[in-house]
Amino acid sequence: MQAEYLTVQEAAQYTGISESYLAKLRMGTFSITGPRFVRIGLRAIRYKRSELDNWMEDRSTNLGEGW
Repeated sequence: MQAEYLTVQEAAQYTGISESYLAKLRMGTFSITGPRFVRIGLRAIRYKRSELDNWMEDRSTNLGEGW
C-alpha cells in the first residue's frame, strides 16, 4: 500500500517537479500557487498524494490536441 502522505523528496519524484521548485511554490515566490501541504513542526513538510493529483489535474491543458 502506498503512503498517503509524501515527504518533499517523494512528492518531487512523484510529480517530476524539483524539491527546490516545490519549496519556492510553498514560499509564494511565484504567481502560481503550489499544491496544499502539511507542516509538521518547524521543518517537516508532507504532501497528501490526492492533493498532488488534484493540483496536477487542475493544471492540465488541452493545448495541442487536434493539431
